Amino acid sequence: MFRIRTLLAVLCLGAMLLMAVGCYETEYPLGSADTATVDPNYVGDFVMTADHKTDALTIRNIDNHLYYVEWTEDNKTNRIAGYTATVNGTLFANLRDLTDDGSIDKKYLIMRISLSDDHNRLTLRNLKDDFFKDKNINSSEALQTVIAQNVDNEQMYDGDAVVATRVAPTTQPGQ
Repeated sequence: MFRIRTLLAVLCLGAMLLMAVGCYETEYPLGSADTATVDPNYVGDFVMTADHKTDALTIRNIDNHLYYVEWTEDNKTNRIAGYTATVNGTLFANLRDLTDDGSIDKKYLIMRISLSDDHNRLTLRNLKDDFFKDKNINSSEALQTVIAQNVDNEQMYDGDAVVATRVAPTTQPGQ
């Protein structure tokens, strides 16, 4: 359950963070989408407020392994898909941009995610690209080792966490 919840959180934040500079992207994912599971507690509608601007996030279950995340920023709709993986008891999301032309991005955006105990606050935290530049990451296992060794190291993260708050859905089923 924790793993799925974290994935949804990551997906939400991932969508917004894909547009940010300095986020860590890699061709090596953490874990496998085939063995990942969706935590329904992460599914829902959220809002994030930053710099006096509010963005809506939508998170959905695709196939009990993957999450779909959508948000609108500057009149552009952004979409990502991803799954979660746990490293040292901490949930991380593996996110990929869903492109308008149907191509599949070869890189994953990796983020740390968590959900509050009442499931109403999703916390997302980007990894810092510069932190990984001098690391020898040539496989998923190598990436997992570096993250496991640094999960509590503030230097691995890019700024403060972003928190999204759950809201009532904008549309009801059947409408």
